[in-house]
Amino acid sequence: MSEQPVAQPVPQRPRVRVVLRVAQQAGLIALFLLVALVGTISGVLFAYAGDLPEISALDEYRPNTITRLLAKDGREIGTFATERRVVIGYDNIAPVLRQAIIATEDAGFERHFGLSIKDTARAIAMDLLTGERKGASTITQQVARDLFLREYMKQGGVYARSGLEGLERKVKEWLVSLKIERRYTKREIFTLYANQIYLGHGAYGVEAAAHLYFDKPAKDLSLEEAAVIAGIIQSPERLSPFADPTRCLARRNQVLRRMEEEQFITPQESQDAQARPLVLQGQPTPDRSVAPYFIEDIRKGLEQKYGAKALYEAGLRVQTTLDADLQEVANVAIERGLRRLDKRRSGYRKPTRNVIAEGQPIERFMTDRWTKPILAGDIVPAVVTAATATGAHIRIGTDELELPKTAYAWTRKTSAADLFKVGDLIEVEVGSVDGGRPGGLKLEQPPQVEGALLAIDNRTGQIRAMVGGYSFARSKFNRATQARRQVGSLFKPIVYTTAIDRGFTPVSVFIDAPVSFDAGAGQPAYQPQNYDRKFEGPVTLRRALEQSRNIPAVKAMAEIGPKNVVQYAKRFGLTVDLEFVGHAAPSVTGRRASRPGRAHPGK
Repeated sequence: MSEQPVAQPVPQRPRVRVVLRVAQQAGLIALFLLVALVGTISGVLFAYAGDLPEISALDEYRPNTITRLLAKDGREIGTFATERRVVIGYDNIAPVLRQAIIATEDAGFERHFGLSIKDTARAIAMDLLTGERKGASTITQQVARDLFLREYMKQGGVYARSGLEGLERKVKEWLVSLKIERRYTKREIFTLYANQIYLGHGAYGVEAAAHLYFDKPAKDLSLEEAAVIAGIIQSPERLSPFADPTRCLARRNQVLRRMEEEQFITPQESQDAQARPLVLQGQPTPDRSVAPYFIEDIRKGLEQKYGAKALYEAGLRVQTTLDADLQEVANVAIERGLRRLDKRRSGYRKPTRNVIAEGQPIERFMTDRWTKPILAGDIVPAVVTAATATGAHIRIGTDELELPKTAYAWTRKTSAADLFKVGDLIEVEVGSVDGGRPGGLKLEQPPQVEGALLAIDNRTGQIRAMVGGYSFARSKFNRATQARRQVGSLFKPIVYTTAIDRGFTPVSVFIDAPVSFDAGAGQPAYQPQNYDRKFEGPVTLRRALEQSRNIPAVKAMAEIGPKNVVQYAKRFGLTVDLEFVGHAAPSVTGRRASRPGRAHPGK
C-alpha cells in the first residue's frame, strides 16, 4: 500500500498583514491621542500658568489673629477678632496631633509632590461612574485653595464649583500646589495648614481649637484629644463635640483606627484611646468679660485710631490700666447695691417668664447657667415646680429644692401662691453648697434701676475700674461715660480746690448750721440742707469734704465768690455753660470761715 502525502498548512500571509496593518493604525491613533492629550494638558497648563498668584506671598504670611486687651497686671480681659486664631510653629504642635491630621486628611503627605495621582484618578472615576464626588485634595492642595484661590477665583461673589469654572479652579489648584511644594518644605506647608484651618465655633488653627475644646495648648494634647481635633476638620459645625458629642466620639475613634492603619500608633494604643470617654474642658463661647463697658470704650477708641482692619485682624496687644481684681469688686458692689435699692423702692415684681406658657415641660427645661459650676453667693435661675400657701418648691439643674418663707420674707407676702405660678422662672441667691446641692436660698429679682461706677487713680488719672450699668447684655449704654448728668456732689472738690488756691487750708473751719440766701425778687429764699438733715456746727474743710456736707460747701463758695469757682470748673474741663448771676450774701450772719493765713492767693 502506497504512502499518502501529508497536507501542508497554507500560509496565512494576507491575514497577518491585516492584523499588522490594524495594529499599526491603532498605534498611530493612540500616539495621536496621546500627543493630543499632552498638547491639551500643556495648553491648559500654559494658559493658566501665567494667571496665578505669586507663591512668594507666603513668605510674608500674616493670617488674621486675635487682638488681646490686658489688665495692668498682664491678665487678658478681652479680645477682638474676625477669626479667633493663635499662630504657632511646627514644634508647638504635638506629634500625635500632626500624625492624626496626616492620617485623616492626607496619608501620603510625606511622599507625594503636592498631588496624589492615585486618589485623584479614583475620585475622577467615581465622579464619572456614579456621579458621587469624593474628596481627593492633599494638604498642599487645601493650603493652595484656602490661602490663595478662594478669594482669587470668586466670580460675581460666588466661588466657582461646577462645570468649566470648576475645572478651571481645579487646574489652578493643582498648579499652585506644585509651586508650593517646590518652594516650601513639608514642615512649612503643614504649619501653614495647621494655622489656617477652621475648627468650629470661630476657632481657626489647632492652637485656638486646643484652647477652645480642652483649655490647653496644642503641644500638650493627648492622643485621644488630638484625634478629636483631627476629626473635626472634615465638618467642624457638624462634628464639634459641643454640637454633637456622640457623632464626635464616633469620628474620634475612626481617626484613631486610621492612625493605627498608618502605623502611627499600635493596635493597643488605639484600643486604649478608643475606650476613654470624651472629656472637654473648654466652653463653646468665651466667658463673659469682667469689664464689658470698659472694653467697649477701648474698642471704639482703637477702631477710631487704627481702623477696623487692624483692630480685628492684626493681632494687637493692648495694655490697659484696669485693675482686674478691683473691677470684680466693683461689679459685685454695683450689682448687689442695685438689687437692694430696687427691693426697697419697687418691691417684688411678677416673673417675666413662665416655661409652661412657652410650651416647655418643666421636667425637661434647661438653661445654660445650670451647666456651669454653682458656688455659694451665686445668683442663679430656678424654675418653680410648686407654689402653695405654705411654701414653694423649685428646681435648679437636677436638684429639687424647697424655697422657705424666710427666702421671700422681704416681699412681705406670706403665701408663695401670691408670688409664683408653677413654671415661673425666678432668680435665687445660693447661700451654701453642700455636696454640690445648693442651700440657704433667698429670692432675688433683676433690678430695674441702673447705676454706674468709675474708679480712678488720683495720682495718675488712670482708670482702675468701670461699670456702666447693671448688665452689658441688657443695655450697652455706658452710664459712666455716655450719660449726661448733673455733677452733683462731685462739684464740691472744685469748690474746695478754688478755696485752697485762694488761701484756705484743710483745717480751715466752716460753720455747719442753717443758712438762707436771697434768690432774687419774687423767689423763695434758698435754704440748703445736708443729706442727713443734721448740722455739725464747726467743721474743718477736710471733714466737710470727706462727709460731703452741703452747707459748708455752699458757704465756701459764698466766701470765695461763685465767679472764681466757675473759672476753676472750666479749668477742670466742664464745658457746659455755667452762668454767674452774682454773689448773694447770706441773709443770716454767723462766724465766717477761719483762715489761718493766706499762703497763696488766687492764681
